[in-house]
Amino acid sequence: MSRELQDILGIVRRGPGPFALATLVKVEGTSYRRPGARLLLDRQGPLRGALSGGCLEADLHARAQEVMAEGRPRRIQYDLRGDADLVWGTGSGCEGVLDILLEPIPAFPEWMGWVELAWAARTSLVLHTDLSETRLASRRLPGDADPEVAEDLWREVFEPPIALWVLGAGDDSRPLVRMAASLGWHVGVLDHRPAFARPDRFPEAHEVRAGQPATLLSALPLDGRSAVVLMTHHYQKDLEGLRVLLPSSAGYLGLMGSRHRSAKLLAELAGEGLAHDGRLHTPVGLDLGATEPEGIALAILAEIHAVLAGASGRPLGARPAESPSP
Repeated sequence: MSRELQDILGIVRRGPGPFALATLVKVEGTSYRRPGARLLLDRQGPLRGALSGGCLEADLHARAQEVMAEGRPRRIQYDLRGDADLVWGTGSGCEGVLDILLEPIPAFPEWMGWVELAWAARTSLVLHTDLSETRLASRRLPGDADPEVAEDLWREVFEPPIALWVLGAGDDSRPLVRMAASLGWHVGVLDHRPAFARPDRFPEAHEVRAGQPATLLSALPLDGRSAVVLMTHHYQKDLEGLRVLLPSSAGYLGLMGSRHRSAKLLAELAGEGLAHDGRLHTPVGLDLGATEPEGIALAILAEIHAVLAGASGRPLGARPAESPSP
């Protein structure tokens, strides 16, 4: 969800507003979106985000006009179970009850700044939003004690965007960088060849660095939300990179190449006492039948997303049905 929220924060910061922000805070049953989804509106209509398949947005726009005029937040509930869904125009089949916080945003709020600061520091941020009638939409950090705060608090965790570092600046890296940037990820490109590691070849990348793999990788701020994909097509450079990466804190490591080549690399590293702990995915990417660079990039990004989200990467239709919320 980080790209959606990144865009919303950017629009609000640029202004001039006023805006209204609709946030899905609770779902009973099934829904097109999950709690934490957001929709930013102004007087003309929706600007960024979505809370439904399109059936609620017109009604939310009308209510947003009132909220912006009054300057007070509201908590709204939509019952989309069964035939009631048809009332909202499309029969989207959400089959759930949606609780939505709709609040006026006349200027850039403090809590959005907290999110930006946490992302810049690559740390998680937990916010408690008060949903009680008297303190609706007030926010605080978990450590900010307030004996008057009601018990009706909604806890939300903001994770920093995924950071993807691509070791190898060949042409097959370009769609991977471009597509990752479109997801709102922080993207960096590394290569030992200055002629390849150029910003003009990777305009979507946040950083492009030239140098030896061991030096470049040792300087990276790798964490559990970081992914590194090695696609140098150079055995020795991959070996140098893995010597640094296997002991690192990166949440995902991917190695492009055949199973035979990967096994040889891992055997050599094992002989040096560097064990493979399961974070290294090789051959990199999900089995999508991809053969072209764009399809391979899609397969790699899908695997990274699944691994860091703790998901299986299997078809959604194969996942057990969710039980209705009590």
